[in-house]
Amino acid sequence: MDENTRERVPPSCANCRRKKSKCDRRKPCSACVKSKLSCSYEKVTRTPLTRKHLTSVELELAKAKALLTDHGHRRPTSQGNEQSVLSSPLPQNGTYQMQTESTPVAVSRVQISCQAQSSGPTTNVSPSFSLESPPAGDLDWDERSSNLNKTHFNDGMASLVDRNGYMGVASGAALLRMADEGGAELDLQAQPDALPSSRGTPQVIPPLYSLAQLEPFIDAYFSTYHVSYPIVHEPTFRAQFMEVVPRPHGQSWQVLLYIVAAIGCFAASEVAPDADQGLFEAAKQRMNIDMLETGNITLVQALTLISNYIQKRNRPNSGYNYMGLAKRMAWGLALHKEFPAWRNQPFRLELRRRVWWCLYIFDVGGIITFSRPLDMPADGIEVSLPLNLNDGDMTASTVRVRAESQLTTLYTHVRCQAQFHLATNHIYQRLISSIPSAQEMLRLDEADLQSWLAEVPSFFHPGVPQQPKYRLCHAILQWRWRNFRLLMFRPYLMRRFMKHRADANQSDASDAPGEHDETAIRLCLETAQESIHMISNFWNSSQQNVLTCWYALYFLFQAVLIPVICLRNDTYSDLAPGWRDEILVALEAITDMNRLNPAASRCHSAITKLCGPYLALDITEWHSPTNESPQTQMNSLYSYMFGPVADSQLFNVQDLQMQDPTFFDFMGQLGAP
Repeated sequence: MDENTRERVPPSCANCRRKKSKCDRRKPCSACVKSKLSCSYEKVTRTPLTRKHLTSVELELAKAKALLTDHGHRRPTSQGNEQSVLSSPLPQNGTYQMQTESTPVAVSRVQISCQAQSSGPTTNVSPSFSLESPPAGDLDWDERSSNLNKTHFNDGMASLVDRNGYMGVASGAALLRMADEGGAELDLQAQPDALPSSRGTPQVIPPLYSLAQLEPFIDAYFSTYHVSYPIVHEPTFRAQFMEVVPRPHGQSWQVLLYIVAAIGCFAASEVAPDADQGLFEAAKQRMNIDMLETGNITLVQALTLISNYIQKRNRPNSGYNYMGLAKRMAWGLALHKEFPAWRNQPFRLELRRRVWWCLYIFDVGGIITFSRPLDMPADGIEVSLPLNLNDGDMTASTVRVRAESQLTTLYTHVRCQAQFHLATNHIYQRLISSIPSAQEMLRLDEADLQSWLAEVPSFFHPGVPQQPKYRLCHAILQWRWRNFRLLMFRPYLMRRFMKHRADANQSDASDAPGEHDETAIRLCLETAQESIHMISNFWNSSQQNVLTCWYALYFLFQAVLIPVICLRNDTYSDLAPGWRDEILVALEAITDMNRLNPAASRCHSAITKLCGPYLALDITEWHSPTNESPQTQMNSLYSYMFGPVADSQLFNVQDLQMQDPTFFDFMGQLGAP
């Protein structure tokens, strides 16, 4: 018996203890004799409640858990042996790290990202199909003004980044790395003389005591950016600016003033701007750490605008952090809720709605751009969408709200984009976790995306003429939902090309794309074609400023990568000449965008280097489809999102195959040859 345990005879027999009656301790006792029951005295073994004993129990429990975990990661083969952990069942709770037992020749560690399997219906697809890979190294970043553009290119569109924090599988950077499978054709390293704002940190604008110095930037903000994202109430802000009414919240309002001016200077410029960065530095100088110990709507507005501005200024991770502050503060101010008592103050309630939903669409839009997890809860948001009213239809003295307008207003775009994200956020969550089957994705497209599109007001439908000031936000909404559709269907296109490279001897008729896969691929190609022509036509026929250029370049570059990948991998297709024409149309527009956004030249360079001779008008000059080796493919999957890495950081596919042939079975589930 263990020294930590001891035996003792109970004071009563078993029957008396059960009945809770007095026992005379005889054998048998009087109570059992009277009841004609079998009398027994059970020995009770108890453990002392000491720290020493508790520590030993904790150690034994830890050992047991380790054994269970090791057993769960292995399964016996038909021969009774254990397979490598690389072929073990996938976990249900996300990502884990697997490690082989120590052997004379072994790979010490391989990290594999496993997707949580959804409880929804999935058919004809491996639940582990993914293009996710672990990073080659740390994902540290430094986006301070003094360090920008010295060694690496920062890209707020998450399309051309080389080392810029985590950019997931739905980002443009991921697709670009997949297009450049070998990783040798593109050189995305920064060239200091070619980078925007490489002339050094802008000088901070001193305090501007004359309203006339800021007024042109304020006007530019409300005539361009505000039309798409009216987070600030223009009449109220202008009255505060002119000091007709008191300016609220001290320094918070000063921060808001300067970020509004910075965005106006940036968005409305018809040449590559620079002065806006000085205005932004002035806004930052008016911020201090004490502000985080306060909370007001003015500061929420300022932080939200800063987040979106510096993302467009190619500092995506900084913008992501500012948005986190704005969002937490908004929750603390209950902007996501409505209280019955406020129904008697419709103007105040409406201002809160506009701030919340502008913050919401900025937050979700940025998360999709960077392909990061959604952290905005689906439940608990009780605030209604902004009313589709003109500013003149509701003022501070309004008691009775008028009927909503049946024409486009400042708030139509915010309403539609918010409804778009509410309808499609769960699709995005599936995309970044486990790719569903093509059949399920088509069902989601019909049930959610197309249903949302059918509910867009008739006056905001595609093709409906808009007032000039609303043309951009109307166009951006069309580009946005088509871009999301590309994210939905491009995994099936990539999987088809990856499977085409598999060894003919290993191909199986059951692996051929099914009807639903072909439909998804067709929709992907059609959507990319629509996007390229819509964006190019809009760019050539509309007012060209930096704001228009930023959105046009972002959506156009992601769309044109689809025909780029197709042309490289299916050169002899009957559709190849059409793909080439789409690429040429996009390149023409991107070339013209270079004067407003230096990132356009990098996009142009990436496309031309990837396509090379495939853009020749004479098809006989085209090269054969790309045919990289499996090792190149695997190394590319490891690094395509995170930039070039040293060879020593890449695992060797051939070594893994020698040690464990089941590795290639596992990679086949991922879609790799």
